[in-house]
Amino acid sequence: MRFFTVLIGGMLISAIHMFGQSVNQDSGNVYTFESLSQIEGSGVVKEGDTYVLNGIVTIMENDTFKIDAGAVVEFADDAELVINGFADLCAKGDPTILRRHGDSSSCVGIQVASNKMTEVSNLHFEHVGLRGATPVGMKVSNCVFNKHNGVVSSALFLGGDGASFTVEKCAFYNCLKAAVGGAANYSCPVVIDSCTFIKNSQANGNVPQLNLTSANNVTIRNCIITGDSTLNMVGGIAIANWFGTPGHQATISNCDIRDNRYGITTMGVMDVAITDNQIVNNHFESNPNNGGSGISLYDPYLKQTAMLSGNHIEKSLWGITVIGCGKVNLGNVDVPIDSPDYNLGGNVFLDNGNNGVPYDLYNNSSNTVYAQGNYWSVATQDEASIEEVIYHQVDNSALGLVIFMPAGAADRMETIKTEHAPYSDGIYRLDGIRMKTNDINALPKGVYIVNGKKMVF
Repeated sequence: MRFFTVLIGGMLISAIHMFGQSVNQDSGNVYTFESLSQIEGSGVVKEGDTYVLNGIVTIMENDTFKIDAGAVVEFADDAELVINGFADLCAKGDPTILRRHGDSSSCVGIQVASNKMTEVSNLHFEHVGLRGATPVGMKVSNCVFNKHNGVVSSALFLGGDGASFTVEKCAFYNCLKAAVGGAANYSCPVVIDSCTFIKNSQANGNVPQLNLTSANNVTIRNCIITGDSTLNMVGGIAIANWFGTPGHQATISNCDIRDNRYGITTMGVMDVAITDNQIVNNHFESNPNNGGSGISLYDPYLKQTAMLSGNHIEKSLWGITVIGCGKVNLGNVDVPIDSPDYNLGGNVFLDNGNNGVPYDLYNNSSNTVYAQGNYWSVATQDEASIEEVIYHQVDNSALGLVIFMPAGAADRMETIKTEHAPYSDGIYRLDGIRMKTNDINALPKGVYIVNGKKMVF
């Protein structure tokens, strides 16, 4: 293990005894792969135009590491760059390529353990990954993660506990395990925005593409999450609170989630908002008793609350399943419009079911679930027809009732227009917020009220 450090007194002596000779004993040094390659015994050598890293190279707390823009860096078996000091990982101009050396299979990549917020951008990771072991957090943007080798549980690992992360405009392809994840006992707020996830978790374990622990804010928006139809164990998004910690929120909006074992699952105590997502063809579970939901809401503590609106859920083994939980709201127009429970619904269900039985909504809880204002997988949006695609108290007296009428039929939209005048002019989200544009071609994908009528774009 190589250390580049500023240590004084007994600490320096201890470091030398444990890890060998320190190549620099001054403070405030700035290192790059190029400068490290010029230091004998640093663990970094230059072969032609490529830097090769061997073993664990550590940048210490009072020093800085600056990424070499446009460089190609290869990691040998068990190789890792650990940055405890300030990390400048923004490659200006050409991207920096970080990849395995030859057929190396155990190389790790980069670990950031700095106590300062770190920005990472324009890096391409191939077979190696990025670990955020920082107590502060990271912002990762415009990076590519391809074929991560699974040495760590995710290509981008979130930690330590309480650190805050932003991941935007990144792409994750064919990673062996999860694309983004963290430890179950780490509560890391994260915003994942405008990212692409394609065919990750190739090991086909019970690991979704996004494997997140809940926190006081987990937001996933404007993302594409596409699975591999040859894999039957890989879900799209999972957010879990295994310890029942209160005060956690999760928001998933404007995402396209398809071709996974399941679409979205939330587990444990949290406040959930799932809006305006396209959740299609998430049925690649070989046993319907083990999963295959477009959306699964699960909480044995009976404290999870969920508000769902404007989602399109198609070709799942189960459209939406509710297991335990506290209050689940898929649409409630029986309360005043200014009530926090007011929800126009607008969820669209199509062709969900298994073994020849349609299941748009399965209320496997004792709770009453409001699900008004939705469009169901039936030709006629009347009570008798919709009853055929909902499983609840009518089917099993031990379960809670689903209140699903009125459905999202055209006459109901006319009633909304009459009762609530603001909806009669302009374009509104389902939560009543008016859009800044009146141009329907400029709208993101989702469900809107246009001149008093619900429309799906």
